[in-house]
Amino acid sequence: MKTKHTLILLVLAAAAFAYVWLVEKERPSSNEALDKAGLVSEFERNDIDAISIRNPTGAIELRKRDGHWFMDAPVKDRAEEFAITQLFTTCEKLRGETSLADTKENRDKWKEWGVSKGDTAVKFVGPKGVYEIIVGKDTVYEGKNYARAEGSNVVHVIKKNLKDDLNKNTDNYRDKRLADITPAQVSKLVIKSAKGEFELEKKGGHWSLIRPLKARADDQKIGDLIANVTTARIEEFVSEAKDLGSFGLTEPRATLTFTAEGVKEPVVLQIGAAKTGKNEKKKEGEDLNKSALPQTAAHVFVKLSTRDGVVTVPVAIESFINTQPNDLRDQCLMRVQSDMVDRITIEAPGKEKIVLARNAEAWVRKQDGKNDVPTNSGAANKLLNDLVSTKVARFVADMAGELKGFGLDQPQATLTLSSYSTEGTPESKPGDKPIVKILLGKFEGDAGYAKLDDEPFIVAVPKTVLDGVWTDSLQWQDLKVLDLKMEDIVGFEITRTGQASLNLVFDKEKGWKLSKGDSVVNQNAAQSLVNTFTSLRAVRWVGATDVVKHGFEKPNLIVSYTLADKKTGKITIGGNTAEELWLTTIAGKTGTFLMNKPDFDALNAALIETPKPTANVVKPGEPAATTPPVNVTTPPAPVEPTKVTETPKPTEVPSQVTKPAPEAAPKP
Repeated sequence: MKTKHTLILLVLAAAAFAYVWLVEKERPSSNEALDKAGLVSEFERNDIDAISIRNPTGAIELRKRDGHWFMDAPVKDRAEEFAITQLFTTCEKLRGETSLADTKENRDKWKEWGVSKGDTAVKFVGPKGVYEIIVGKDTVYEGKNYARAEGSNVVHVIKKNLKDDLNKNTDNYRDKRLADITPAQVSKLVIKSAKGEFELEKKGGHWSLIRPLKARADDQKIGDLIANVTTARIEEFVSEAKDLGSFGLTEPRATLTFTAEGVKEPVVLQIGAAKTGKNEKKKEGEDLNKSALPQTAAHVFVKLSTRDGVVTVPVAIESFINTQPNDLRDQCLMRVQSDMVDRITIEAPGKEKIVLARNAEAWVRKQDGKNDVPTNSGAANKLLNDLVSTKVARFVADMAGELKGFGLDQPQATLTLSSYSTEGTPESKPGDKPIVKILLGKFEGDAGYAKLDDEPFIVAVPKTVLDGVWTDSLQWQDLKVLDLKMEDIVGFEITRTGQASLNLVFDKEKGWKLSKGDSVVNQNAAQSLVNTFTSLRAVRWVGATDVVKHGFEKPNLIVSYTLADKKTGKITIGGNTAEELWLTTIAGKTGTFLMNKPDFDALNAALIETPKPTANVVKPGEPAATTPPVNVTTPPAPVEPTKVTETPKPTEVPSQVTKPAPEAAPKP
């Protein structure tokens, strides 16, 4: 029984073997499958980690490490990623335009076609296999050549672009970027040139000079300098660069040393001589290290510590050579963001301290440390934005020295910008936390001197900085000067220069009318007056009232009003300025403000209508009247404004005062 079962199993095994042998005999190999599909090669670029290129001039070996391609032979260098991407695009699914049958006659022509072994070939190596394409000679058809995949007997006719790529010289597969670091990676920079040596460092996202002086540096300028160097494109790789003196690199004209995150050793760039022609080597007796750069030179020789050999790059790379420390300093008066500031404190000799506090989207003035007084929010925002964006006109002194000569020993204004917190932390208590303190000294003409309290430098700044620093608390008053409702106003008294007063009262049935007399009131003009009063805003507050200078000895217009609750108020309009703004005071508030011309015109408009003359009717037998009696109420005579000069702001420096000009540092 067992013998019978064994024989049956043997027969079945033999049948299975015969089936497999017969079927597999007819099935094409993997290369044959490619050939039938017209494909020369097929692989995935992500599976490849090495490439070998062979051409009549030599061999190029490329390797992928840490996601980047490098050249291992004939030189060690970074590889040009774009060139490799282009090669992959051509080869990974290369299809022949025509496939020549695998026949003995065709195999005999392999050598003739140049696909037997071939002088030109590319090999892709990866964990899943090796894929080699042998590129042969040109066909009789222009722009075509023969090609064969190693291991395949089928020859294909393909476009010539692959052969052209493989015949490129080594330099075409080398990275043309001078450096592979980015500006964001660089944390330290040392610049050495004929102008001296200085060092910069980045901390907290900002650059600072740390040698030869400690100062804030301009983040944008440093970033641009680094980008200009690191993104420079190589024009030529110099093959024979053993004698660095031939390229002006024994004593470079300038050296940059970068310390970058993710790079173990500092990257050093040396700037050599100009490339002046085909013969770059120095002539007898010529010192390229000391020769001036020809104006016509377009390229210079440089050497980077992370790359072998010498290369040429566009001459624009050396734009930093004449840079000095002050050229890279931060020209902003301060490094503060406006949204960090919650308090602006203004102090001036002999003046009340002014504390402006941010209250949601508006600003208020702290009075007696407790009360919040409405203030000119627009002016507060403008002052803050002006301070944050102010550019230094000139760096006057790197050490404060004698402050007196600059008016900074007793500054005419001191501003403190602070943040404010209602809650404390383990490190700090709640309340004001000063961010920066600015001292403003002498000003003359268009500029003056300033200093940050925590920096030793004295700088010149535009006078516009001082113009917005109002040291008189009256100047910070709210621009809304009246808070009235139209329905509450029941009476007006208007007094114009050289005219009798005009009294108006409001009648619910008849509207506005004269309190005495029958003249008709112009309702539109009266309503315009009411509207102006209820929406009256100052252009700005000038400060303390000067009766004589502001034209209040003989005011042009006085408008008094009466409310339904019997309360009264009054505004007095004096002279006007060259800008046609009217100097005005209001009862109950201290100081003078400027009223715009449209508001003044509305308050000064004619309020009484002029009745049309009635034609006389002549009865029969009566003589015609030669001078008919007409009862005409004459409208107010036009105001002859008293031109006055607006009182100079407390922050303005009288021109007749002689002070040291900011263009030249005053002698202490």
